[in-house]
Amino acid sequence: MEISRDVFFKIFKNNFIYDVVDTPLGMAVKMPPVDAFIYASVTGAGYLENPIYPFTPKGLLKLFYNAFDYKFVTGIFDNSSLKNTPYLMSLARPYLFSEAKYVVPMEFHRDKELIDNLTNRFSSITDPHNYVIQRIELRKGGNGMEPFMEYLAGEHFKSHGYIVENQIPLAHSIGSPDFGAYRLFKVFQSLSSFGFLPGSGFHIVELAMIRLNRYIGDKAQSSNNHLIVGEAKTNTDIMTNQLNKYLKTGLFDEGYEIHPSKVKPAEKYFGLIYIDTDYKLRIIQPEAQFINNSKLSKNSYLEWLTNYMKFYLLANFTNDELDDLYHATTGSSISSQADIVDFGTKLGIDFLLNAIKDL
Repeated sequence: MEISRDVFFKIFKNNFIYDVVDTPLGMAVKMPPVDAFIYASVTGAGYLENPIYPFTPKGLLKLFYNAFDYKFVTGIFDNSSLKNTPYLMSLARPYLFSEAKYVVPMEFHRDKELIDNLTNRFSSITDPHNYVIQRIELRKGGNGMEPFMEYLAGEHFKSHGYIVENQIPLAHSIGSPDFGAYRLFKVFQSLSSFGFLPGSGFHIVELAMIRLNRYIGDKAQSSNNHLIVGEAKTNTDIMTNQLNKYLKTGLFDEGYEIHPSKVKPAEKYFGLIYIDTDYKLRIIQPEAQFINNSKLSKNSYLEWLTNYMKFYLLANFTNDELDDLYHATTGSSISSQADIVDFGTKLGIDFLLNAIKDL
């Protein structure tokens, strides 16, 4: 299945409650601003600030290169300073979290074709930054929509009580999985006790958005930990080698192939996420458990993941607020990346949530 503009709308109409509306740029999916921000951060869709370089938060909300390590990617942090946090973005670009947004899929063969189209229509659009442009590159296999499939996988597992993310940090020698879903009981329990749980599940970047979007507070449902890894493709249906690599680490309970039209998993211990002929998202669970003899410690990975979540929580602060919190806790000022890492790993989640509550 090629995910064309027409298929894009059929998928939304058959799987989501968002309205599909007519706009000056054509038909669009209307989303609340927080939902649109998550959509853009996953797919790379861009806010139409200008027709040449629409702004996308994709890639700006990363933390670490690898699992079990705390070396920052330039993203949320730049060395020892907060840089690209949702809150700081909201100060620089107030439109991000105000007013409804319109996700407009646009088909094209070459970049110049899309730029010319947007340039010709840009001046006649009121509040162009409220339009989020979803690129559909017709010259690419699957129309370049692998990130869109990652988004669909995330939306499914969010609704089943998982913290989700795409392009997850693992290890250079193993690769970067396209998708991860984590059920972490202690994290959910803490968020629930403070009334900060965004829903039964949520995207990991929402941990950095508590300050912007005070949540009503769902109750934690699960009492166990469960980790899922996924690989997404649209231009081929071959994912076996890579998914086996991820499962052989021993860190994940299940692995899923993510493909728009594949209808049978390649292995009995793979699950599958696909789009049926009625444009509904379908899930096939693994028939068997993957057995391996990995020496990596899943308990150590769970500990690292919990710390990973803390650094997203730190992104609710400004640099001044973070320095004040650090000084009040340690008696000194932040002077290096090592200070931030040591601080973040030693703090309890409840301590951070209590501090966020007071912002």
